[in-house]
Amino acid sequence: MDNYNERSIGIGRILFYGAIAMAIAVGIAFVALFASCIGTYNNLIDMRENVRNAEADVEAMMQRRLEIIPDIVSSIESYTQHEENVIQEIANARKALSDSLGTGDIEKISEANEQVTVALDNFVTLVEDNPDLTSGEQYSMLIDNIERSANRITIARENYNEEVSNYNKAIKHFPAYILAGLFNFEEEEMFEADKEASNPNLVNFD
Repeated sequence: MDNYNERSIGIGRILFYGAIAMAIAVGIAFVALFASCIGTYNNLIDMRENVRNAEADVEAMMQRRLEIIPDIVSSIESYTQHEENVIQEIANARKALSDSLGTGDIEKISEANEQVTVALDNFVTLVEDNPDLTSGEQYSMLIDNIERSANRITIARENYNEEVSNYNKAIKHFPAYILAGLFNFEEEEMFEADKEASNPNLVNFD
């Protein structure tokens, strides 16, 4: 009987310590999983913030281009009706982009920015047909500003699209996609390149 009791006690101790060890192992695994989830969540937060910052940079570059447009308009506003049409086109495009900035609607911003690009291309076509405009130093400065502003927008847009691509890929990977679904991490939209930016002869003055 004593041997039986001792064996029972021994088995009980083994089971007891085994349960403790299992509980500890489960606890460690849970803590590790929880830490991993926190790290993944924080990483998604950082990546989404990078997207927001990159979007702000794009909009800042677009806003900077809007600020030089009044100088462009003042350089040609004394010319004939054809020039007045271009002035109105630039004014309309400028307002459309100004209204779209800050809305967070990437499609509208892209379309409005393309409208500005087309209007400025039309301006360049116009001034190239007017020697009085192209002969001055002011024209060279304006063209330089137009080109630099377009380049800044292109670079900022490429940076934004890269951040969006990284973020969109991240939320599709395990275990990030589980957290993305739980905490509403949604795919971000990319900026498209201007469709008309490289088209020559965008306006006919006949």
